[in-house]
Amino acid sequence: MKYRYNIIKLICLTALLTAAGCQSEMLVDYQEQTQTQNSGKAIDFVGGFIDNMFRTRATTMLSQHSATMGVWGWQTTLEEGEVKLFDNQNVYYSDELQDWTYSPKKYWASDSEYRFYAYAPHSTSVEDAVVSIDPESGKFSIEGVTLEGSNLQQENPSAKTSGIFADVTDVDWMIDRVGLTELKGGTSGNRVTFNMQHILAKLNVLVRLNSALANDERTSVTLDSLKIGSFIGNGTFVQKYDRTPDPTDADNYPEQEWTSDLTKPGYLISSAEDVEIDGKGLYVIESLVIPQQTSADSKIRVYYTISTTDGHAERYYEVFSLDEAFTGFATGHNYTLTLTIAPDYITFDAGSDSWDENNVSAGNTIE
Repeated sequence: MKYRYNIIKLICLTALLTAAGCQSEMLVDYQEQTQTQNSGKAIDFVGGFIDNMFRTRATTMLSQHSATMGVWGWQTTLEEGEVKLFDNQNVYYSDELQDWTYSPKKYWASDSEYRFYAYAPHSTSVEDAVVSIDPESGKFSIEGVTLEGSNLQQENPSAKTSGIFADVTDVDWMIDRVGLTELKGGTSGNRVTFNMQHILAKLNVLVRLNSALANDERTSVTLDSLKIGSFIGNGTFVQKYDRTPDPTDADNYPEQEWTSDLTKPGYLISSAEDVEIDGKGLYVIESLVIPQQTSADSKIRVYYTISTTDGHAERYYEVFSLDEAFTGFATGHNYTLTLTIAPDYITFDAGSDSWDENNVSAGNTIE
């Protein structure tokens, strides 16, 4: 009897637990359904635009540069005040959906206000990188940034630069400097669009021939190699400004956002080797640079060979200091060095502009 009683008791207890589990699942389903009905739409994110604060020119989308981004977000209600809704949420681009997504989904509440901040790529995709945010100001800090001298033009020099570093070792860090604040649930739609800004600098090197060599059909020129360095390869970024700093306006941007780690070894940026050069020229270096000052110790070394159809070949070597071209590299700016090879000397032009421009200034001569 006692054995039968225990069996019956066990069956009843199992049924009771099953019923409780069903009630729990029903309760969760009900809560999710109620939240969805009350808010109407899920909070979705768009990777958004790159370096286009006012959207006055052609846009570049984040999905071309990065497959992930990190999002922080806060929700404010009258009852609970401000609560953290997203804590470095990994939002990723789905090739299947052709859109940005994350899980689990969260929903707009019509009685709430929101603020969101984003950076890319997400810190989990970069070894040793730590990203944090000031919850009051929404300003980012990124520790453990490391560059090794990746060069987009290393294998196949081209007549144009691309600026898309998705397939190289060095990471092209970006942040939304101002975030999106005072968004009201139910009135802002369901898609939050960020505007990302580059926080590293970019260096391009174009090598071309002067008119005398370019028009001489009996002569050809080969760039044997080009090396630039040493660059500082490690640093920490702490956001100070809501706009990309202007390197020509130091009074409005007195504080540096980057601190270089001088205890780590520097690195060189190397071009492709044995590249035949013509009058139009080819970009042989397109690399990211941690913002830093240059010095006379950082050299540009150029090896090239001039050959003629009668079998004569002569190799040349030129070296000059990087600080002759640039005094330093600033956040979010693009620097272009143009080397023009003449029969027995090189001239160079150096200039900088916004990330997607390649302007140059008056030149100098190396003999």
